[in-house]
Amino acid sequence: MRAVVAQLPGAAVLVDGTGDLPFRYHAVQRRNFPLPHVASYITPLTPSPLPAAEAVPSVDEAVTYLDRLAKPLVMRRVPVAHAVTQSLVKAASQVKVLNQWERAALDVTGSFDAWLLENFDHKRRKELKRLKARLAEQGVLTLDTLGADGALASHIDAFLALEAGGWKGRRGSAINLDPKLSKALRHGLAAMHALGKVRFWTFRLDGRPIATLFALVDGGQATLGKIAYDEAYARYSPGVLLIIAATESLFSDPVICHADGNAIPGHPMIDRIWRDRVLCMDVVIASGACNPLKFKLISQGYGTADALRGKVKQLYLTVTGRRPS
Repeated sequence: MRAVVAQLPGAAVLVDGTGDLPFRYHAVQRRNFPLPHVASYITPLTPSPLPAAEAVPSVDEAVTYLDRLAKPLVMRRVPVAHAVTQSLVKAASQVKVLNQWERAALDVTGSFDAWLLENFDHKRRKELKRLKARLAEQGVLTLDTLGADGALASHIDAFLALEAGGWKGRRGSAINLDPKLSKALRHGLAAMHALGKVRFWTFRLDGRPIATLFALVDGGQATLGKIAYDEAYARYSPGVLLIIAATESLFSDPVICHADGNAIPGHPMIDRIWRDRVLCMDVVIASGACNPLKFKLISQGYGTADALRGKVKQLYLTVTGRRPS
């Protein structure tokens, strides 16, 4: 987070370094509408809105943290069961849950072979095997994996190029189209890789990357980052095949016991592959040091904005025919 924030504007760092509390780093956005408060720092490269902590904070320590903030804290996309989430919510005397949903996850216990048998019937396993065989007919197919000691740069280059060459590039939202964002990605992943906390998987066909995916690892959990693939090979589902290959790798990784898909609710690909779920929420919290009326106005403002955004999105999807109303 520190390496990413150094390259991107708009973040306010509440905690950075040592102190008398276990919280060590927390980047947020300071907002003044409808009243001053702080909110999650959301970018394509920041999967967790929670403050980093060197140990699970006690409720008393979380109370002190929120008292010092003395403003509402809006946290988006937080895993409900996360230990830091639990401490902060228990410490807050004012809590407003805006939304709850589940996202795909993977319980990395047992064996990959057992997982494959339990999650897919014979027909689906046969189809996956057929797709991989057909893809391999197009050239020499290899899986390039990045462990704790591998070379990172070639994987990042492959990811940025593949993403820019697909629909995100055409839409103008590919990371490589924003020099600050691509620099932040390189610096952030390099910082994590130096700690042995990055995993990368890249399919190459005759040496040329056709699909790539990365994950961040911390505290026994892997959190998926982003995936990109060459759309010229879409008929062979390279993204699905890469998720399967990454899943096998996660099962063989001795430091990982759980994986978070870090995807939107109802994601059409990962939800059908990873069947475990993580309960997430958007929530506003504050301690007694925050004025209750101020907390109510900010919570209501976010609730109204979220409801309006949902209706606009539903209307857009209905009008464009992307899904039934």
